[in-house]
Amino acid sequence: MSAWRRKAIEAAPDLRDCLERAWSPMAAWIELHLHFETVVKAGEMDKARRIMDHARDCMASANRDITTAVANAFIEHLAEDKSIRARLPEIMKAQDVQAWRVLMAYHSDEKTIADLEAACREHRPRSKRS
Repeated sequence: MSAWRRKAIEAAPDLRDCLERAWSPMAAWIELHLHFETVVKAGEMDKARRIMDHARDCMASANRDITTAVANAFIEHLAEDKSIRARLPEIMKAQDVQAWRVLMAYHSDEKTIADLEAACREHRPRSKRS
């Protein structure tokens, strides 16, 4: 199994069958993006966080197919949907928005992206009770 496929399955184990059939990193990231939207809307932020963490890792990859796939199939679309955008500060940092601003600008306007960055900067994680 290829490393990109194994890591994608680790990020979203409930998509294992689909990701095993994905013929490319782009096909895998299209599925991961759709799954991300579903889990965010369902409030399953731990699952969403795993996918977001995987996106960050992929953007640091030396493999151009992987970075292109995550940029085009996932990051470009992050700020599109208002209900998803409202939850992003729980799993994104303002630095992510800054780094990915140009990519998100393909599908979102500058004010939307600036508002997301501000929300990420202001967000304080809830403390976990023991």
